[in-house]
Amino acid sequence: MNDNIISITGTVTTEPVLTTARLVEFVVVDARGAEYAVRAWADVVTDAVRVGSPVTVEGAEGWVIPGRSWRREPSRTIVQAYAVGTTALALAA
Repeated sequence: MNDNIISITGTVTTEPVLTTARLVEFVVVDARGAEYAVRAWADVVTDAVRVGSPVTVEGAEGWVIPGRSWRREPSRTIVQAYAVGTTALALAA
């Protein structure tokens, strides 16, 4: 079993950005307030992934990007995602 495979559920807090390497990058914050810099192949991320969307991300946990305290920026763990799913909100009738 691979110990660095994780699953996180949280909210997208930055607009997904397409890089030149066909990777999409965005930040997800979980219920504990931990921040993750998510990187996924462009074909894994749908248009439903946008700021404020609840998502579940599965992938390999990587290095920690240190935050800059003078900018009140938290540290973020890099997650190389192989699956990104949005959670639809159910409405009661």
